[in-house]
Amino acid sequence: MPLIDPFSMLGVPRDLATDFMGLFARCEFAMKASNYARENNGVAAAAWQRLANDAGFWVQVNQGSALDQAVDTLVSAPPPLQSFSDGWQAVPLRGAHRLAQAINAAVRVRHNLFHAGIETPRLPPGHDEALVQASLVVITEVVEQNPGDLKRAFNHG
Repeated sequence: MPLIDPFSMLGVPRDLATDFMGLFARCEFAMKASNYARENNGVAAAAWQRLANDAGFWVQVNQGSALDQAVDTLVSAPPPLQSFSDGWQAVPLRGAHRLAQAINAAVRVRHNLFHAGIETPRLPPGHDEALVQASLVVITEVVEQNPGDLKRAFNHG
């Protein structure tokens, strides 16, 4: 029996999912090539929490902008976390400010899409797609507005 198309079970269109995964992969590459790397049992990993906390110092979130709306989407109805024993759970977002919380939510969206690979249960239809679109906006702006070497690493490696 052949395998199913892995994109057929996603709660988002294939093109949106591939754009999102490509952006996230390149961002994590850039983080590890810049000062947003951390050591995880001897392996280089992206330091998402440090990036989230620092981003509040340089990212401009203008009221009513696409970024402001994306932050609101991610923070007001964040994606749940899947636990081993309790299934899908609402868990408070990490971060000292709304942008940091939105970045934390975007990382959850990535985990849910990549690891769960299905539409998150108990969320209204279209909510996962809105979360992916909002995450694209937030991560793009964080990289674009970074005053350090993150954008250079993203663009050039």
